[in-house]
Amino acid sequence: MSKEIIVYTSAACASCRQVQEFLTQKGVDFQVRDISADMKALDELAALGYLATPVTLIDGEAVAGFNRKRLEALLQER
Repeated sequence: MSKEIIVYTSAACASCRQVQEFLTQKGVDFQVRDISADMKALDELAALGYLATPVTLIDGEAVAGFNRKRLEALLQER
């Protein structure tokens, strides 16, 4: 079963692009929620306890920033 993956991003975020490129290279499906354009996404991110992007949720587990090792570990648990 595939995991639900959500990437919270913002417009001028280089690390956000790195996360998205990494996930694309891994061939995984993910949703992008841009907090600079979507207030609901900003509220969701704040409810998780974060105010900065990127934050990647993999089956509800949050990874702040572009942490390649942590992302790979969570993806391997698929």
